[in-house]
Amino acid sequence: MAAGLAALAATATVPAFSADNTYRLTGPYTHDALAVYLIHREPKDRGPVPLTLAEAMEQGVVKVLETGDVEELVVRNRGGREVFIQAGDIVKGGKQDRVLTVSMVLPPNSGDIPVGAFCVEQARWEGRGSEKESEFSASTARLPSKAGRVALYYRAQESSGATGGGQAWTTGRSSGRDDLQDRIWASVTAMQSGLGGAMMESVADERSRSSLQLSLENAALASALEGYEAALGRLAQDHPDAVGYVFSIGGRLDGGDEFASAALFRKLWTRQLRAAATEALASEDTTGAPEPTLTAVAAFVEAARGGQASSRAMPGRITVETRASDEAFFTEMRRSQGLWVHRSFIAR
Repeated sequence: MAAGLAALAATATVPAFSADNTYRLTGPYTHDALAVYLIHREPKDRGPVPLTLAEAMEQGVVKVLETGDVEELVVRNRGGREVFIQAGDIVKGGKQDRVLTVSMVLPPNSGDIPVGAFCVEQARWEGRGSEKESEFSASTARLPSKAGRVALYYRAQESSGATGGGQAWTTGRSSGRDDLQDRIWASVTAMQSGLGGAMMESVADERSRSSLQLSLENAALASALEGYEAALGRLAQDHPDAVGYVFSIGGRLDGGDEFASAALFRKLWTRQLRAAATEALASEDTTGAPEPTLTAVAAFVEAARGGQASSRAMPGRITVETRASDEAFFTEMRRSQGLWVHRSFIAR
């Protein structure tokens, strides 16, 4: 117990991504095979906090619409506040449930902005039950799969950038993109199988057995996640300078996300935690190996920035930078004026 308390109290200061703003790490904060490390930064005024996609869709101010192209949707912000979309957000409904491939900030009254997507459901190409087939009804979950997140990274890396803000990127199919969609489907199948094995009952829903979204709504899964939420659900609230996290499963570093402000991170933490906990539940990598040290986590975060950068202009007046090193994949989304909003890390 004393060792565990010492781990919770441990901190480390490591070099900042920019010279004017250092960060530190704390952790591990653990439950079963999942270990979480928080990224802390000194507060900076980044202006009003955007709505999340979940909030905006629930309030009816953002529409996510089908376009007739399975790999491209349209998002439309009809409200007066910015809306943050995170790569990996799942949208429910339409002709097939989808996962969005890129992070972005929708400006107020944005008009129609295209966004890349992959299917996280197979076979269906029509409305499901009473759901509208022309649009999506909600975004309540994130893609809980490292293999799936790697596919999203490659999709962001290969997208041909727009020549100016607000223009669409090319979304024509290629053999490479078909392969990435296959990876997403394989990750969904593996997730459903892993969760079914962990809970000793199928999480596939009879309404659409291939739907990841419906599997994530499973009541038994919700019960299984309660322990993670009780142990780790208040981390963002209890650490008001936390802006992101890194997590490991079974002693192996998996990935993480960092956000421009602590306020945005607090809004999104429950969503991040549920995805990481779901991945931990489904994982067979629960050997009880020691959690990574803070030094190892700091080295991972720094290594993620060590690869050669490739930056592309995207619709919505954003820029997406991708980097790959031997240890990690890294993605950063920035506004047109250069201020970053979201960073993601994936261990290789």
